[in-house]
Amino acid sequence: MRISIAPQLRFRHDGSDVPLDKLISLLAHVDTLGNLQAASHALNLSYRGAWGHVKEAETALGAPLLTMARGRGAVLTPLARRLLWGQKRLQARLGPLLETMASELQTELDDLLGEDNDQLRIFASHGLAVAALVDFAAKAELPLEVSYRGSIEAVSALAKQECEMASFHVPEGALAEPVLAQYAPLLKGKAYRVADVASRRLGLLVARGNPLHIQSISDLPRVGARFANRERGSGTRMIFDLLLQQARLDPETIHGTENIELTHAAVAAYIASGRADAGLAIEAAATQFGLDFLPILTERYCLIFPDEAADHRYVRALLDILQSAPYKQVVHDIPGYAEAHTGRVAALSEAFPSLG
Repeated sequence: MRISIAPQLRFRHDGSDVPLDKLISLLAHVDTLGNLQAASHALNLSYRGAWGHVKEAETALGAPLLTMARGRGAVLTPLARRLLWGQKRLQARLGPLLETMASELQTELDDLLGEDNDQLRIFASHGLAVAALVDFAAKAELPLEVSYRGSIEAVSALAKQECEMASFHVPEGALAEPVLAQYAPLLKGKAYRVADVASRRLGLLVARGNPLHIQSISDLPRVGARFANRERGSGTRMIFDLLLQQARLDPETIHGTENIELTHAAVAAYIASGRADAGLAIEAAATQFGLDFLPILTERYCLIFPDEAADHRYVRALLDILQSAPYKQVVHDIPGYAEAHTGRVAALSEAFPSLG
């Protein structure tokens, strides 16, 4: 038995409480395929049934969802598009949090039911490479409890022995040492090893076509851009604050720095839905939501674990996955990611001498 939790939009009308997942799936397919006939076929629905589902929803909502034109298929109305983006933002914002909650609840239930609860606890910031690693581990029946946290919180949990592995990411170049300095107090007095998961490009995400002609962080206050920020303690927020210092910008001159999103995907979804003009995130999130990407730097995404855990069977099994050709291929295929050093393991003092 495995627990899963998923966010869901629902619509209450005249005493009924109707989930919108089927409607949103239908609208998403219409948006992709361009007509209701193809969308209904893709979902194994009759055209009559799909059309009836849309009309029923339109009656309940009091506004049209599709604009039909003979010979030109179907186009989503602004209401339908807003529903679709609402679901995307919901998944991007809450998905990782609910995965964490499901993992924690699974552990509690296993304890209560007397199930074998021997597993590898990982605190990690959310990203596509680590999500793929979790999928590979599940297929290999490697028991993981994954909690998605900001980098500072993850490394702090490792130092307190609340988990066996933690993730953190460090920019290459001039910003590396200032970021490493924020991890240093948490890692004193114990030997650690570092496993490289991937390198990835980080930059500004902007709407397709870059309508505000943003080229750098310095342009944000000049053009009055609305910004989607990350939470304090996340690796990306640390980098953003350092970029502001580097550009000698006061955060208060940038609109929306108080708008907090907890993942790269959530930042991208917020911009793509028109609620912000820019945000700092990975290239893969820009690709996922059809945004333009302005690269700023490359960062190393790593897992860190105590030296004495290196021979633990679950740690060893996870490192074997990291070093496998199929996993490296998945990393290679993620936009903005590179796998040249994926699976490399070294002592912390060797990987980052300033932390030695």
